[in-house]
Amino acid sequence: MRSRSVVWILLLVNLALAALAALPIYNGILRFTGHSLMSRTPASRSSPNVLADFAFNCPGSLGRYAGVILWFGLLAIPVNSVLAGGVLARFLTPQQKYSTGDFFRNTRLYAWRMLWLMVVGLVCYWAIFRVVNQWLGHRADLWVQDWLSDRSVFWVKLGVTALVLLGLAFVNLALDYARVMLVSVEGTSVLEAFLASIGFSLGRFRRAVTVYALPSLGGVALLVVYRFIVPWSAINTTGAAGSLEQYREPLILALLFLGQQLIMFGRYWFRVATWASEWSFFASTRPQVPEDAPTA
Repeated sequence: MRSRSVVWILLLVNLALAALAALPIYNGILRFTGHSLMSRTPASRSSPNVLADFAFNCPGSLGRYAGVILWFGLLAIPVNSVLAGGVLARFLTPQQKYSTGDFFRNTRLYAWRMLWLMVVGLVCYWAIFRVVNQWLGHRADLWVQDWLSDRSVFWVKLGVTALVLLGLAFVNLALDYARVMLVSVEGTSVLEAFLASIGFSLGRFRRAVTVYALPSLGGVALLVVYRFIVPWSAINTTGAAGSLEQYREPLILALLFLGQQLIMFGRYWFRVATWASEWSFFASTRPQVPEDAPTA
């Protein structure tokens, strides 16, 4: 609860990135609807024909917009890596008040180390895709190419996919503990923190994974709740014409947008809770130094 301010910062920064990514799409649709016979359709009901009409009359637009979204998605990686330093620094003094100014000062303090750690993580992700997904996947394809049992081929390929996912999850776990070490242990280098986090995660594998997984599963649970609670039938149903029906769909879409932001807020909350859990677990494994102990 004391860390809710950093959750708001994560949500608002990422919401701003999403809005910037959506801005050219929004402007393109506005220009299109002024010259299309289907311009009135979005005001009365949702229809996939609008998207088909847009793609036909504005060739290449969807591909360009996909490129914009890709670049903003790539931008979100270093942005969130840098913000992690400000979030984790919150746990250095959990009992004290933590202002927005403190957050951004700590973000600037740990920015370069977090960015270099991001580069290390990306290299590890690339290595997993290169070695496990491509090399091992190619070997598996050669191995099963003459098999007559589709079920056996499926299980072999599923095993390769599972190894890729497990490798990515472990790298993500190690990066989390490396971030904790960079902030909590003064003077730690990026490479030292990453290698130490691998040893820490392997040496306490069961507890490290549990501390990482339990809060993370809370974010997955939110998506499941969102999927089954939201009345999709009401959202996708076209209402009859009338004085009140014209407001029904805009109101439903507004409520849907609000619900989605609440889900994102909850997911960021669980992300901060995961870091807090890892911080607490890592701190519990370090030897406690008495406050009145003599210093060298």
